Amino acid sequence: MIPKSAGRTPIACSNCAKTKTKCDKKFPCSRCEQRNLKCTLRPNRRASKNIQRAGGLPEGNVASGSSSDGSPREAPNPSGGNSPSQGVQNQQSNGQPSPGQLSLPQQLPISQTSSQRPSQSPSVTHSRNPSISQPVQPIGNPAPEEQSLQLPLSHPSPFFDPSPRNSLSQAPSMLSPLPTPVNGMSGFVTGTPMSGYEDFVRTGNDHADNGSSPHFMMDPWNSMSMGGEFDSMRIDPSLMMSMNIDLSMGPTPDGILGLIPEMSPQQGFGPVQTPLQSSRMDESFSDLQIGSSASAFYSSSRQASIVDAGIPDLGAIIAAQDGWTVFRCTPSIPSSSCPRTARLNLERLENSLKNHEGWSNWSPSWDESDFQHGGQIAVSKFQESTRDKLLAITQSFLHKALDIHKDGGSSSSSGESPGSMASGSNFILLPPARVLEFFLRSYANTFERYYPTSARGVLDTNELMQNYNDKASSLLILMMIAQGAMNIPSIEARWLTGGFTEACRISLFDLIEKNIIMAGDPIVLRAALLFTVQAAWSGDKWQMDIAMGQRGMYFAMLRHSGILEPRPVAATPHMNGNVTTDSLWRDWLQQESRSRLIYSWVMVDQDLSLFHDTAPLFSVTEFGAPMPDSDRLWHAQTGSEWSEIFNQVHEFSNGYPSIGSGARPLSLRDLFRHFLDDEIVIQDIQEVHLTPMHLRLLLHPLQTLVCQYCQLLSCFSDSVASRSRNRALTAASTRVRLEEVQALLGRWFDLAQRYLKANPVCPMMQANLVMFHLISMNAVTTFPEIERLARREGIDGSYQHLLWMHKKCLSDPQEAIVHAGQILRLVQEMPHGIRPPWWAGAVYRAGLVIWTDSLVHEATHSAQQGQYHPPNAAFAVDRLPSGHQTISRYLSRKEGIPTLTKRDGTSVPLDNGFVVLSHCIDVLDEGVATRFSDGIRNKLEKLARG
Repeated sequence: MIPKSAGRTPIACSNCAKTKTKCDKKFPCSRCEQRNLKCTLRPNRRASKNIQRAGGLPEGNVASGSSSDGSPREAPNPSGGNSPSQGVQNQQSNGQPSPGQLSLPQQLPISQTSSQRPSQSPSVTHSRNPSISQPVQPIGNPAPEEQSLQLPLSHPSPFFDPSPRNSLSQAPSMLSPLPTPVNGMSGFVTGTPMSGYEDFVRTGNDHADNGSSPHFMMDPWNSMSMGGEFDSMRIDPSLMMSMNIDLSMGPTPDGILGLIPEMSPQQGFGPVQTPLQSSRMDESFSDLQIGSSASAFYSSSRQASIVDAGIPDLGAIIAAQDGWTVFRCTPSIPSSSCPRTARLNLERLENSLKNHEGWSNWSPSWDESDFQHGGQIAVSKFQESTRDKLLAITQSFLHKALDIHKDGGSSSSSGESPGSMASGSNFILLPPARVLEFFLRSYANTFERYYPTSARGVLDTNELMQNYNDKASSLLILMMIAQGAMNIPSIEARWLTGGFTEACRISLFDLIEKNIIMAGDPIVLRAALLFTVQAAWSGDKWQMDIAMGQRGMYFAMLRHSGILEPRPVAATPHMNGNVTTDSLWRDWLQQESRSRLIYSWVMVDQDLSLFHDTAPLFSVTEFGAPMPDSDRLWHAQTGSEWSEIFNQVHEFSNGYPSIGSGARPLSLRDLFRHFLDDEIVIQDIQEVHLTPMHLRLLLHPLQTLVCQYCQLLSCFSDSVASRSRNRALTAASTRVRLEEVQALLGRWFDLAQRYLKANPVCPMMQANLVMFHLISMNAVTTFPEIERLARREGIDGSYQHLLWMHKKCLSDPQEAIVHAGQILRLVQEMPHGIRPPWWAGAVYRAGLVIWTDSLVHEATHSAQQGQYHPPNAAFAVDRLPSGHQTISRYLSRKEGIPTLTKRDGTSVPLDNGFVVLSHCIDVLDEGVATRFSDGIRNKLEKLARG
């Protein structure tokens, strides 16, 4: 400790002490400043005794000081070294936690807990659901970077509140940026700081009082005795814990420098003096707390997740959740502070694939009822030759990726284990064919329902490997496996998904770079499509960013390949003067495959732009290629079956057969023209046959228009300008244009209702309706402002300002609440295992819209207390269809009180933000847990607790 008084230090600096010259005891001193030397302070030799006397710490907890020549010296320790157990006993005897001391998960000495770790698997110590598959890779001795590191603290302030409020506070609550909750409300938190305006302002003021850190966060940086040259090295301690890095930084003054490769001790930084070191924290417990805060709060209705087995997800991925560039309802951290995950994903994949015995005994934990729904495509058995070829190519992909990331930096800087890098040449094996087929079944049951690209209703990997480029086909198959594994709640599947996604990203880019002709190859474009979808919804911050960055490159590849424009119909092959049905079918399959690839990219463009609140990159005028045809034709098994269905779908008048006519659906450009002219349905006769995918594609240009007009409206200033009349006219005309787009959305909804009356509902149609309500909700809300309000940016605390922000966020609160309720209804009606990859994002946006309205709901009701509400005024906005007369009265006359509904039928009022967000968390818990949904869940939890 270096006591200072009026900017001076009690003793001379190290340089003056060595040369025995007079020091003015400033920092930096005048002599060092004149000679351009690095001024290094020396601690007072009596500091350790003073601290021990003031804090009552055992002598063993005093870290090393420095001698007069600046070299480190060890403090005397009569106990023979630091004794964590002794510190715990001292803490218990005093009834107060010792300063700088960490509490333990159990009443056990740390030494005993550490000795048990190598022999116990986390799944044994924390398991709450025995049905979850056990981890493939057993967790053994901690890696080198998981060993104790020393974090210097300059004063003995406690890490956590010394007066626990309940018995659960015995667990180390400082490990999580959230206060320790009390189980209740289906496993969530019983109390809330977010029940209205007063509590919203109170929590905002609490945050403001403590600077940028909330009151439950520890912020030791303000009290650390570090020179100014170390400002760039400061790392959020909660981030370090999430990266499996201990908060105790060893006795060496260079401990923190190992975290950052660019700041190695050899560069001559001055030593960081510290009198204290905190006790060592159990790595597995810290990972469980930070790695998934939801592990303690999952309700009993939550679908099976890896955290239910007590196995934490990769800490670096969780730590970077606050660095997401989308879904930003909590205070963000800069991307430069987020740990890197690419190398970590590859190492976990390599370790997993080396555990052959584990994969042999692995079985998925999924609900078989999800695979009983109709429309699922079949998966062909893996042939041995296909698996062998795939294995050989996977070896090269993985080793290429490992080599690229080998010199990417120190392992400890990203929470990674360097153990596997030295064994990059070791032989790996793919999981057994049985396991690969499980993943492909999962892919076919989810991804193919929303982006159908597999012909004849069969996913045949053997055909892919035999008839196409080996590397391109392997990339596509591996991405299919990764996509299927993403929806299986097991730690092995997550390792497989993250590793394959990163390895395929590198090899996909390398394949295109070495042979630019491959940029237009359909197999390569399909692999790129899967990568973009997988990475964008992976829950891994870096993969999400890369997907958004590289989508523009893949869109350009799609444009430059020329497949967006219509192609002339090729000459029909003849055999003895007669057209062969099989030849027509093969030609049609080739054209249809091209159309489905093109318009799958259009849907991906729409998905990403909607949730990132940006305009789509594609324009509707670019799409001259025919849209995909009926799924019945696409799934036909034989040429004769296809020809029979073709004559039914494209029925000509007077009974003429349509087979061989070359009939194709309209392009999106032409269909949108018919839609604008209202020529799809004329006099109650549908002139244009529409499929669920056609309806989905019609939403793309409508979303573009909504985004453009909403962005333009947000640019108008709120102050009265000198040309206020012209500004008002421009704003009014923009609003009129936006209302016209809303009318077009109503026309689209009529077409959707017309389709549903004649056809059964399917997953694609359910996703279409969710997208419709999301786009319609965007027309009456400003979602970036809602997230800014959630982060409490620019909030002055006054009620008038909150009302103004509410009006700015929700231009029509009633319509916004109706759309949000319909989104929740449609998501809950989807099968748990058959949902689009962005479904958790839809719940997030609906929840935040209702939460925003709840902030001023109490004041609104207090002003309406004199009004009479009939007993049946409340209605479930998430149970009634959008066309119900009750919802129509609410929209037109503002009659009724909307509520949400739990699974058991209990009503959820909309006047309490915490209750609304906890209900949305329950909705998330009903679906299959993925890294992405877990990230959304964590964000809503933090917002709910304030």
